[in-house]
Amino acid sequence: MKRATWLIFFLVFFIHVSPLFAAEPMEDLRGPVEQVVQILQDPKYKDKTQSEVQRIEIMAVIRKIFDFEEISKRTIARQWKKFTKEQQQEFQDTFADFLGYTYYQKVRDAYQGEKVVFLSQEQLKNGKAVVKTNIPRQNDAIPLDYKMVNSKSGWRIYDVVIEGVSLVNNYRTQFSKILNKETPEQLIARLKKKISEQKKQDASS
Repeated sequence: MKRATWLIFFLVFFIHVSPLFAAEPMEDLRGPVEQVVQILQDPKYKDKTQSEVQRIEIMAVIRKIFDFEEISKRTIARQWKKFTKEQQQEFQDTFADFLGYTYYQKVRDAYQGEKVVFLSQEQLKNGKAVVKTNIPRQNDAIPLDYKMVNSKSGWRIYDVVIEGVSLVNNYRTQFSKILNKETPEQLIARLKKKISEQKKQDASS
Protein backbone atom coordinates (compact mmCIF):
# COMPACT_ATOMS: atom_id res chain seq x y z
CA MET A 1 0.00 0.00 0.00
CA LYS A 2 1.08 3.57 -0.53
CA ARG A 3 2.63 5.66 2.23
CA ALA A 4 -0.46 7.85 2.45
CA THR A 5 -2.64 4.78 2.88
CA TRP A 6 -0.71 3.64 5.93
CA LEU A 7 -0.85 7.11 7.35
CA ILE A 8 -4.63 6.80 7.19
CA PHE A 9 -4.45 3.36 8.83
CA PHE A 10 -2.75 4.79 11.91
CA LEU A 11 -5.03 7.82 12.12
CA VAL A 12 -7.35 5.73 14.29
CA PHE A 13 -5.21 7.13 17.12
CA PHE A 14 -6.03 10.75 16.32
CA ILE A 15 -9.81 10.52 16.29
CA HIS A 16 -11.96 13.32 17.70
CA VAL A 17 -15.13 11.43 18.57
CA SER A 18 -18.39 13.29 18.09
CA PRO A 19 -20.77 12.91 21.07
CA LEU A 20 -23.62 12.45 18.61
CA PHE A 21 -22.29 9.04 17.61
CA ALA A 22 -20.66 8.03 20.89
CA ALA A 23 -21.29 4.34 21.53
CA GLU A 24 -19.59 1.42 23.21
CA PRO A 25 -16.97 0.60 20.52
CA MET A 26 -16.01 4.26 20.24
CA GLU A 27 -15.92 4.68 23.98
CA ASP A 28 -13.30 1.94 24.21
CA LEU A 29 -11.12 3.97 21.85
CA ARG A 30 -11.17 7.18 23.90
CA GLY A 31 -8.51 6.32 26.48
CA PRO A 32 -5.95 4.87 24.05
CA VAL A 33 -6.49 7.79 21.65
CA GLU A 34 -5.63 10.27 24.38
CA GLN A 35 -2.56 8.26 25.38
CA VAL A 36 -1.15 8.16 21.84
CA VAL A 37 -1.81 11.86 21.26
CA GLN A 38 0.09 12.66 24.45
CA ILE A 39 3.02 10.50 23.32
CA LEU A 40 3.14 12.16 19.90
CA GLN A 41 2.96 15.63 21.41
CA ASP A 42 5.63 14.95 24.02
CA PRO A 43 8.44 17.49 23.35
CA LYS A 44 11.19 14.98 24.16
CA TYR A 45 10.31 13.01 21.03
CA LYS A 46 11.23 15.91 18.77
CA ASP A 47 14.69 14.42 19.15
CA LYS A 48 14.84 11.77 16.41
CA THR A 49 17.29 9.73 18.48
CA GLN A 50 14.34 8.98 20.77
CA SER A 51 12.17 7.59 17.96
CA GLU A 52 12.61 3.96 19.03
CA VAL A 53 11.50 4.80 22.57
CA GLN A 54 8.47 6.61 21.15
CA ARG A 55 7.66 3.69 18.83
CA ILE A 56 7.76 1.22 21.73
CA GLU A 57 5.51 3.43 23.82
CA ILE A 58 3.00 3.83 21.00
CA MET A 59 3.05 0.11 20.18
CA ALA A 60 2.20 -0.66 23.80
CA VAL A 61 -1.00 1.34 23.33
CA ILE A 62 -1.69 -0.13 19.89
CA ARG A 63 -1.57 -3.65 21.31
CA LYS A 64 -4.42 -2.68 23.64
CA ILE A 65 -6.62 -1.46 20.77
CA PHE A 66 -5.95 -4.04 18.07
CA ASP A 67 -6.79 -7.71 18.51
CA PHE A 68 -3.62 -9.14 16.96
CA GLU A 69 -4.68 -12.70 17.73
CA GLU A 70 -7.83 -12.28 15.64
CA ILE A 71 -5.91 -10.36 12.96
CA SER A 72 -3.33 -13.15 12.76
CA LYS A 73 -5.95 -15.88 12.46
CA ARG A 74 -7.78 -14.03 9.71
CA THR A 75 -4.58 -13.15 7.87
CA ILE A 76 -3.31 -16.74 7.79
CA ALA A 77 -6.87 -18.12 7.34
CA ARG A 78 -7.13 -21.87 6.64
CA GLN A 79 -3.39 -22.39 6.95
CA TRP A 80 -3.48 -21.33 10.61
CA LYS A 81 -3.85 -25.03 11.46
CA LYS A 82 -0.39 -25.68 10.05
CA PHE A 83 1.07 -23.61 12.89
CA THR A 84 1.81 -25.14 16.28
CA LYS A 85 0.54 -23.18 19.30
CA GLU A 86 4.06 -21.87 19.82
CA GLN A 87 4.29 -20.79 16.19
CA GLN A 88 0.89 -19.11 16.36
CA GLN A 89 2.00 -17.02 19.32
CA GLU A 90 5.35 -16.23 17.71
CA PHE A 91 3.68 -15.20 14.46
CA GLN A 92 1.18 -13.03 16.30
CA ASP A 93 3.92 -11.17 18.19
CA THR A 94 6.21 -10.91 15.17
CA PHE A 95 3.46 -9.68 12.86
CA ALA A 96 2.50 -6.97 15.34
CA ASP A 97 6.13 -5.84 15.55
CA PHE A 98 6.44 -6.01 11.76
CA LEU A 99 3.52 -3.62 11.29
CA GLY A 100 4.91 -1.32 13.96
CA TYR A 101 8.44 -1.19 12.57
CA THR A 102 7.30 -0.92 8.97
CA TYR A 103 4.88 1.97 9.32
CA TYR A 104 5.69 3.90 12.50
CA GLN A 105 8.34 6.22 11.09
CA LYS A 106 6.41 6.87 7.87
CA VAL A 107 3.30 7.82 9.81
CA ARG A 108 5.18 9.98 12.30
CA ASP A 109 6.92 11.92 9.56
CA ALA A 110 3.89 12.21 7.27
CA TYR A 111 1.24 13.17 9.81
CA GLN A 112 0.06 16.77 9.31
CA GLY A 113 -2.84 16.94 11.76
CA GLU A 114 -5.48 15.16 9.66
CA LYS A 115 -8.67 14.26 11.52
CA VAL A 116 -11.03 11.33 11.16
CA VAL A 117 -14.76 12.11 10.92
CA PHE A 118 -17.15 9.50 12.33
CA LEU A 119 -20.15 8.88 10.09
CA SER A 120 -21.97 5.89 11.56
CA GLN A 121 -21.69 2.74 13.60
CA GLU A 122 -23.41 -0.57 13.02
CA GLN A 123 -23.44 -3.37 15.56
CA LEU A 124 -23.66 -6.76 13.87
CA LYS A 125 -24.29 -10.30 15.05
CA ASN A 126 -21.75 -12.38 16.98
CA GLY A 127 -20.38 -9.39 18.87
CA LYS A 128 -19.06 -7.59 15.79
CA ALA A 129 -19.35 -3.94 14.78
CA VAL A 130 -18.33 -1.68 11.91
CA VAL A 131 -17.47 1.96 12.50
CA LYS A 132 -17.61 3.99 9.30
CA THR A 133 -15.49 7.11 9.05
CA ASN A 134 -13.79 9.26 6.47
CA ILE A 135 -10.84 11.59 6.23
CA PRO A 136 -11.67 14.92 4.57
CA ARG A 137 -9.25 16.05 1.90
CA GLN A 138 -9.19 19.18 -0.22
CA ASN A 139 -11.48 17.87 -2.96
CA ASP A 140 -12.92 14.68 -1.51
CA ALA A 141 -12.95 12.34 1.49
CA ILE A 142 -11.21 9.01 1.96
CA PRO A 143 -13.49 6.27 3.38
CA LEU A 144 -12.07 4.36 6.33
CA ASP A 145 -13.94 1.56 8.11
CA TYR A 146 -12.95 -0.19 11.34
CA LYS A 147 -14.14 -3.73 11.92
CA MET A 148 -14.33 -4.47 15.63
CA VAL A 149 -15.05 -7.44 17.86
CA ASN A 150 -16.37 -7.36 21.41
CA SER A 151 -13.81 -9.40 23.36
CA LYS A 152 -13.31 -10.02 27.07
CA SER A 153 -11.09 -6.95 27.12
CA GLY A 154 -13.69 -4.78 25.36
CA TRP A 155 -14.08 -3.69 21.75
CA ARG A 156 -10.97 -4.36 19.68
CA ILE A 157 -10.10 -3.76 16.01
CA TYR A 158 -9.57 -6.87 13.89
CA ASP A 159 -9.45 -5.26 10.45
CA VAL A 160 -9.18 -1.86 8.81
CA VAL A 161 -10.66 -1.18 5.37
CA ILE A 162 -9.17 1.82 3.55
CA GLU A 163 -10.77 2.89 0.28
CA GLY A 164 -12.22 -0.60 -0.02
CA VAL A 165 -8.88 -2.34 0.64
CA SER A 166 -8.77 -4.63 3.68
CA LEU A 167 -5.59 -4.83 5.79
CA VAL A 168 -6.31 -8.50 6.52
CA ASN A 169 -7.07 -9.44 2.92
CA ASN A 170 -3.99 -7.61 1.67
CA TYR A 171 -1.62 -9.64 3.85
CA ARG A 172 -3.65 -12.84 3.51
CA THR A 173 -2.92 -12.83 -0.23
CA GLN A 174 0.80 -12.29 0.34
CA PHE A 175 1.16 -14.84 3.13
CA SER A 176 -0.91 -17.47 1.32
CA LYS A 177 1.52 -17.43 -1.60
CA ILE A 178 4.47 -17.83 0.76
CA LEU A 179 2.88 -20.66 2.78
CA ASN A 180 2.04 -22.57 -0.39
CA LYS A 181 5.80 -23.00 -0.87
CA GLU A 182 7.32 -22.49 2.56
CA THR A 183 6.78 -23.50 6.19
CA PRO A 184 5.38 -21.38 9.03
CA GLU A 185 8.93 -21.10 10.41
CA GLN A 186 10.12 -19.63 7.13
CA LEU A 187 7.29 -17.09 7.03
CA ILE A 188 8.10 -15.97 10.57
CA ALA A 189 11.80 -15.78 9.63
CA ARG A 190 10.88 -13.58 6.66
CA LEU A 191 9.01 -11.16 8.94
CA LYS A 192 11.89 -11.06 11.42
CA LYS A 193 14.31 -10.30 8.60
CA LYS A 194 12.08 -7.43 7.46
CA ILE A 195 12.01 -6.09 11.02
CA SER A 196 15.80 -6.24 11.21
CA GLU A 197 16.10 -4.38 7.91
CA GLN A 198 13.66 -1.74 9.14
CA LYS A 199 15.64 -1.25 12.36
CA LYS A 200 18.82 -0.65 10.35
CA GLN A 201 17.00 1.77 8.06
CA ASP A 202 15.58 3.71 10.99
CA ALA A 203 18.99 3.84 12.68
CA SER A 204 20.70 5.16 9.55
CA SER A 205 18.06 7.85 9.03
